[in-house]
Amino acid sequence: MYENIQTFSIVFISILLEAFPFIMLGIIISAIIQELVSDDLIRKIIPRNSFGGAIIGVLMGFLFPVCDCAVIPVARRLIKKGVPLNVAITFMLAGPIINPIVIIATIYSFNSTIPKMFVLRSIIGVLIAVIIGYIMGALAKNTNQLKKSNTNSDCECCCSEDNHNEHNKNLWQILKGIIHHSRIEFFDIGKYLILGAFVAALAQSFIPRELMLSIGKNPILSVLAMMIFAYVISLCSTADSFVAKTFVGQFTNSSILAFLLLGPMIDIKNTLVLWGNFKSKFVNRLVCFIFVLCFLSVLILNLFIKF
Repeated sequence: MYENIQTFSIVFISILLEAFPFIMLGIIISAIIQELVSDDLIRKIIPRNSFGGAIIGVLMGFLFPVCDCAVIPVARRLIKKGVPLNVAITFMLAGPIINPIVIIATIYSFNSTIPKMFVLRSIIGVLIAVIIGYIMGALAKNTNQLKKSNTNSDCECCCSEDNHNEHNKNLWQILKGIIHHSRIEFFDIGKYLILGAFVAALAQSFIPRELMLSIGKNPILSVLAMMIFAYVISLCSTADSFVAKTFVGQFTNSSILAFLLLGPMIDIKNTLVLWGNFKSKFVNRLVCFIFVLCFLSVLILNLFIKF
């Protein structure tokens, strides 16, 4: 028992120490963008055609590293201002995977064990986001998928729409806004990181290794288990790679990739935020498409690439 507790402490603390610098960097950049980049500016640069819009949606995700909770209300605002649905969905799904902070964190976590992980995560994540964005846009057939009233549906790490419309702020107001957003996001994201690190450390320390290996080495069960884990644990995408790397050697690499793909796109907290902003039928379809495409993509990848 003493050895288990000791292992738990080491794994838990190591995850937190590695992840917090990346989380703080992502939070600060996200807060700066929240204060200085308006939705109107984003809307002006988006093409109206589906293909060009999807490319811009991916680029927006790369350039604007908002958290995977903040990205949903931002996508809703863009839709209300006339941005095509497929573009907003692509941005919403690709952003938490393709932004530079997440890429750097993934490289740092897997460079010594699975060097290809950040490439596979980025490429497959973008492809899934574009495909789902196109499908959801086609199914919607230009109909409004937003709920009429969204007064209380924004997540608390985001500012209200009115804040995005405030112009001519002085430097002190901007700094106060950045500090305000950073503080709220830190506590909101931090609790999920701590929970994720706690569960991962428990799994590594107290679940019998034989049971872990029996699930983790099964090419299908391991993928399903890690996808469910990602959905339930609701980690921020800037921190999930540090939790995922603790399962290297015990779970298949493809299941770890599935964890890194699905978690930033959908989890419990994001599902609740989506239900508060979009029509239920739309959200249910979106969640199903994300699960199915993430599952199929890693299984198909396994047939062609051994990593």
